[in-house]
Amino acid sequence: MATTMRAWTFSRRGSPSDILFPAFPPEAAHTEEWILLKVAFAGLNVGAIFQTTLIPAFLRSKTCVPEMDLSGIVQDVWHPHAENNNKGQDVNTNTGVHTQTRFRKGGKVMAMFPASHTLPTGTGTLAEYIAIPARFAVHKPASVPLADAAGCLLTGMTAHQLVVESGIRPGHRVLVNAASGGIGTMVVQMARRVVGPEGLVVGICSGRNARMVKGLGADKVIDYTQHQHPHTNNNNNLPAHLASLFHAHPFDAIIDTLGHQSLYLGSPDYLVSSGTYSSVGIKPPDFSIPNFLRAVCQMKLNEWWRVSRLLGGAGRLWRGVSMMEPSLEDRQRIADMLGQGHVRVVRDSVWRFEDVREAYARLGGLHASGKVLVRVDESVGDDEC
Repeated sequence: MATTMRAWTFSRRGSPSDILFPAFPPEAAHTEEWILLKVAFAGLNVGAIFQTTLIPAFLRSKTCVPEMDLSGIVQDVWHPHAENNNKGQDVNTNTGVHTQTRFRKGGKVMAMFPASHTLPTGTGTLAEYIAIPARFAVHKPASVPLADAAGCLLTGMTAHQLVVESGIRPGHRVLVNAASGGIGTMVVQMARRVVGPEGLVVGICSGRNARMVKGLGADKVIDYTQHQHPHTNNNNNLPAHLASLFHAHPFDAIIDTLGHQSLYLGSPDYLVSSGTYSSVGIKPPDFSIPNFLRAVCQMKLNEWWRVSRLLGGAGRLWRGVSMMEPSLEDRQRIADMLGQGHVRVVRDSVWRFEDVREAYARLGGLHASGKVLVRVDESVGDDEC
């Protein structure tokens, strides 16, 4: 086993391209059943950009490794005061009691870390070796490439929650915003399965991604680039276009995987009065603290004033969705969907470990088609299972 490793860390706020540096991550305290992983791939998430740019030092470990999603191979399994016997059991050296473990050495897993673990410990997935609580990981389905396994837990769990919160049922009509993104590609597939062949799934994305989104299950695609303001490139003209197309036959739900406030405000013209606007939040114009705080305030206003148009609300139910503390069951659900072929991961790009800053620049542009992945172990191939 290697005695040294590489990892990307940050110790001050700023853009990932500016503040990430190679370093050794801090050693974590072992307080429960843990596994040591050799990381194969890490999946990049926009949430990590918010972490590096917005979270002050007093709310996190002094030095942090970013990111939350990974796939990897188990190097060791242990529990406090126990010795691993390498057969799926631990032996407590004090009592001699055998304790069944979920993983074995050599097993391939997929994992997602919540912020409640990454912030205080500084642990993240952009490192060659990581020791983590076993409850954050599930077995990788045998038929799924390690690259795909690293790019689906956070996005898949968020997508599933968005679909659940939207309340869609068989035969419903659903609109999916940012349908070609990491979360959006998952939502399109899940929504298709829920509404069935008698339902309608419409995706909003750029024209260059239309064929891909239709291939995931969308019946129709709206090219938002055709309805942007010619000078500001915002989507102010898109709500009017949606109203012209769907006012007579509005959607039963809208799932917004990016968070465009203008789409929500215009939704009474294309969302039934009993429909739900299920959103990941509100997209700020940039990653600055003031704009982030304004977005948070707007989300609260959407929740409080969501129904009454007389009081300035949009007149439609708005629900914000996030996966702050997903359970082991949540993780296993997505792994099962992936293994059964109910969803698949769309890869935007796979980057070398040395090129993490460039990979974040790609992700931060918010125009990635699917998941941006980083190959942490250079010996693992793109489609290796």
